[in-house]
Amino acid sequence: MLDNLEGKNVPENIMKVIDEEIKRFMQMEKHHSEWQTTKTYLEYLTKMPYGVYSDENFDIAMAKDILDEGHYGMDDVKQRILEFIAVGKLNNSVHGKILCFVGPPGVGKTSIGESIAKSLGRQFHRISMGGDRDTSALKGFRRTYVGAVPGKIVRALKTVEVENPVILIDEVDKLGQRS
Repeated sequence: MLDNLEGKNVPENIMKVIDEEIKRFMQMEKHHSEWQTTKTYLEYLTKMPYGVYSDENFDIAMAKDILDEGHYGMDDVKQRILEFIAVGKLNNSVHGKILCFVGPPGVGKTSIGESIAKSLGRQFHRISMGGDRDTSALKGFRRTYVGAVPGKIVRALKTVEVENPVILIDEVDKLGQRS
């Protein structure tokens, strides 16, 4: 498991947790009820993209071309996204920013998210909340529960293998609904 951490810049406090969990796991019998949960937890801890970032691109002309290429009309939305990227260029980061898109199905909310990621030079990941009963699926479940798994955001980071992807949380309006 530790070979997954080679070449990564793991923060000291996280490395301390990883070491403690590995010691605990090594002493655990395979038939112990927490064995699989601990193994899954360690796999996620060691496969996270510590210190791995996409290079950011704040080229507003390129972003405009990407938005125009993929989306007809939507001038107000595209203008707001270009303003967002321009502010990111001034601050040299769009770290932690949230954009909220509202509209009926099929108007292009997801594809706009993909275009934002493409124009910034970042990885893109879509998380669907449709059919989830509550936000636990997004945040993850406590390890004390049988079959506990990390949340969708942690799984997204593992999938895209960078710390700064564009993550689209989709179908928030369907949260709590059963299909």
